[in-house]
Amino acid sequence: MDVASLLDAEAGPSPSGAVRLRWGPWATLAWGVPLLVSAVLSQTIGAFAFLKWWQFAHPEQPIALANVETNGPVLAFALAVSAPILLGVLALVIYFARVSFADYLALRWPRWRDLALGAAVIFGVLFATGIIAGASGQETPAFMAATYNSARSAGMLPLLIFSFVLLGPLQEELLFRGFFFRGLAPAIGPWLTIALTSALWAVTHMQYQWFFVGEIFALGVTFGWLRWRSGSTLLTFFLHAGVNGLALVEVAAIAQG
Repeated sequence: MDVASLLDAEAGPSPSGAVRLRWGPWATLAWGVPLLVSAVLSQTIGAFAFLKWWQFAHPEQPIALANVETNGPVLAFALAVSAPILLGVLALVIYFARVSFADYLALRWPRWRDLALGAAVIFGVLFATGIIAGASGQETPAFMAATYNSARSAGMLPLLIFSFVLLGPLQEELLFRGFFFRGLAPAIGPWLTIALTSALWAVTHMQYQWFFVGEIFALGVTFGWLRWRSGSTLLTFFLHAGVNGLALVEVAAIAQG
């Protein structure tokens, strides 16, 4: 199916019969700046607020600034703070486009066959990258175990699970496979859009080693293809949450092993 036709079908006609407006590629990129800045700033504010609260509540257990990037409670709280802020800014931007939030971001329930296909393809990508990782001697980044252990020792493992498995994928899918895909694909085509959004998404994970950044890019391409094929960002959110859940199970096994 032609991508422009697919996106128009997602948005549907306005009550007057005219095609609903949407942001074009340049406007999408321009709006992307405050969206990304709001995500970074809100996470920073969330982390700072948690550190201040922790300093007050647990003065005998200070958190060193050098350990903030691997501290599970700090990272989880930062995501919990950033989620409503980013979604609020995103909702405002889409409101100005005069399209409903759900229509603009393709928040439609995926078909069961798309869900099954997506799960199978994602499993194949993870299986292939796992074989390559094993053959090249790649190991799970040590900071992930430190993140898990710090959240467990602080009694905040549920918050880490909620933030890492649900809030993180929700923000990333709505932004990359939702907003950016919708604004770029009609102008530059689906495949270039998938490549660009996957690269941008991978760059936001530079705390990982290069091999795993490449794995994230491969997952981004897969998510982007599934988003284009199914017309559903909910599909990629479900799959992304599943991938993060599996990663957390793996980290838990390593941390407790």
